[in-house]
Amino acid sequence: MPKRRLPVHSPLLHHRGVALLVLAALATSACSADRSRFPSLARRPAERAYGSAQPVAAAVPDATQPLPADASVVARVAALREQARKADARFESRRPGAERAVAAARGAGVGSEAWSVAQIAIADLDSARSEGMVAMADLDRMLVVATQAAVDGPHADLDAIAPAHAEVDALMRQELATLDALKRRVAG
Repeated sequence: MPKRRLPVHSPLLHHRGVALLVLAALATSACSADRSRFPSLARRPAERAYGSAQPVAAAVPDATQPLPADASVVARVAALREQARKADARFESRRPGAERAVAAARGAGVGSEAWSVAQIAIADLDSARSEGMVAMADLDRMLVVATQAAVDGPHADLDAIAPAHAEVDALMRQELATLDALKRRVAG
């Protein structure tokens, strides 16, 4: 069966157009209705007279009192500081032996027995220092995190970490200077 095509001026198309026009007119007329017949949403006198609700003020922390450092941070800093101090004590206890070995190796040739003993003593000192460097690395990481947090927030953790970081850093620098001096003496 062939398809029937409606002519362009079909009465059916005309009725659809009129129906759409009527619907559009009704829809826009609803938007312009008289709003004076609806009640106001403003407070009524009775609501003012009997209303007892009071706004509750939010609790605001006292800005003059600094927040304490996190207890876990303080405990971790104390443990790292103690670890570095113990490593420094081991370093210092081994230093006199290393200095004697280096003094004995003065003038000895590379690969000689005295030179080898001095190198082992320096490596032993370096090993004792490495335990302190582990603590230093953890304190470095904690210092970075606390510094970033203190930009917009409390700085109590930073205040707890910074002195320990400075102390351990000074120990590690002193140990490094000792090692470098001993290495120069063996090489010279």
